[in-house]
Amino acid sequence: MVPTATPLNAPHDSTTPLELPFPIGVSLDAGETVRRLVYQHPFALLPAIFGAIGLEMFSLLIGYAMGNFPETIPFPPSILLSLMLITSLLAVTILLVSYYTYRHNVLIFTNVHLIYVHQVGLFGRRVSQLNFRNVEDVSGHKKGILQTLFNYGDVMIQSAGEVEKFIFEKAPNPSEVADDALLRHELCLRNDAAHGISHT
Repeated sequence: MVPTATPLNAPHDSTTPLELPFPIGVSLDAGETVRRLVYQHPFALLPAIFGAIGLEMFSLLIGYAMGNFPETIPFPPSILLSLMLITSLLAVTILLVSYYTYRHNVLIFTNVHLIYVHQVGLFGRRVSQLNFRNVEDVSGHKKGILQTLFNYGDVMIQSAGEVEKFIFEKAPNPSEVADDALLRHELCLRNDAAHGISHT
């Protein structure tokens, strides 16, 4: 007998109906519904923000030098203006691509599966789908002062399936996310036991 979707609820289920946030290339089973979406902590955007700020400061420095010390610059103004424009466009591009990646890195909890969407840049995406029944261990890890103070870190999921392990990085409250995944694993096993389904 093949296990089917279960209506069992978990404490962190959304109180409003949820949909897949974007097409992920994976179809949900009959009766399968999205229960929770976990995005990365906003601090995942910090490298891009600092990088963009650095580029903008460099652009402003060029403008300041052009206005106050033009005789010390060995390049014509047209080249410097072009450099300022390119630098500003690069800063904006970094922010937009980083935000797109941030919003498309998501851990999706359904009543059957744990789905990890890992977005790399604009065009790289890997989707890992794991039935909660196959979860072997889930753990949350925080490294360093920053992650400890702001309560974010990595969630490591191990399974008995084809995908043995995957890591969702920079998750908010990683220990709570890990506990939630383990709870859903237990709920699925209890539901199967109630319907006479054995996994031994």
